[in-house]
Amino acid sequence: MELFFDLVFVAAVARLATMLIERHDAIGFARFIGLFVPVAWAWMGYTYYANRFDTDDVPYRAMVSAGMAAVAAMAVAIGDFSDEGLMRFALAYVAVRLVLLLMYVRARQHVPEMRTAINLYLLGFGAGALCWVASAFVTGPARELLWFAGLALEFGTPIVGWRVIATAPIDRHHLEERFGLFTIIVLGEAVIAVVIGTDVSDWAPQSVLVGAAGFAGVVALWWTYFDLNGAVQPKRGWWAFVFAYGHVPLWIALTAFGAGVKLAIKHAEEIAHDPGSRWALAGGAALFLIALTFFHLASSRREPPLISLLRLVVVAGLLVLAAAGGHLPQTTLSVVVTVAILLGLMLEALSVRESERGALARLVQPAQRPGGLPARGRAT
Repeated sequence: MELFFDLVFVAAVARLATMLIERHDAIGFARFIGLFVPVAWAWMGYTYYANRFDTDDVPYRAMVSAGMAAVAAMAVAIGDFSDEGLMRFALAYVAVRLVLLLMYVRARQHVPEMRTAINLYLLGFGAGALCWVASAFVTGPARELLWFAGLALEFGTPIVGWRVIATAPIDRHHLEERFGLFTIIVLGEAVIAVVIGTDVSDWAPQSVLVGAAGFAGVVALWWTYFDLNGAVQPKRGWWAFVFAYGHVPLWIALTAFGAGVKLAIKHAEEIAHDPGSRWALAGGAALFLIALTFFHLASSRREPPLISLLRLVVVAGLLVLAAAGGHLPQTTLSVVVTVAILLGLMLEALSVRESERGALARLVQPAQRPGGLPARGRAT
């Protein structure tokens, strides 16, 4: 059911990527981020519910299917920025959240020991949904403010009540798998961008070079993310929110990178004069590495500071390319961005190795003197 549920988000992410490709100036990026966040949050809401209260019975499947239909309606509305289109998106999102609230009402009835935590969800998520309902009947900045207020209430509810929510059972390994699967979805958009972009360009040499660099970058990003699991073990408490919420900018980064690859292939024979294309490509890679840096900061397995510093140097280089790389040929820019991503992969590999060494050292107990006193020196 979870994999089937993800399919509708494949369509939503594809629509978001297409929207960014069609318009990638400042307004285009703002719209892309503004719509991506509620789509990602909708996925996270159902994922966390399923992790705790999945019953896989007929009512559960029916409600999840209804939620999928509402997400599909959100996907259809993406890209239509008329007042009617934005109203449809808002109402579709309300439907997504309403179904989730009904699922929590059902869980509240059947899992009485979790009622305190569920009451908090119903209050915070319900208040956020009301903001989205109100946004459907206003226009202009008031609509955006209500969207922001609604998301702030929903994102803030678990943080404010994390001590209560921490009492709810959770399967961390299942969550890691689910977050990884959504990451595969957004990486898939980058792969599609390489295939479609190269095909449209009729295999011109520059396009093939840019496409090959883009594909190598996607592979390196995938490798980096999934190696991360070997180096990061989120701390308990509110630190877990860094891992959960930090995936939203990470997914935004990967989707933007995929759009940047397609734009780079399209303009492979030109100078990289389009700032939006550069920010999607190099800026997307930089944001991805920034998200990884925060994951490491929130990990109980701290990587050596030198590795963190070198990763930030790579980030700085990518930001320089995005901001001031307009004089470079598109082929050169694409290859340099891929090299930077490969450097990030090497740093992650070093971080994994150091984490494994640290974990092994902690398993080895200090040699004991007679009487139970530890010997001097470090355990090796």
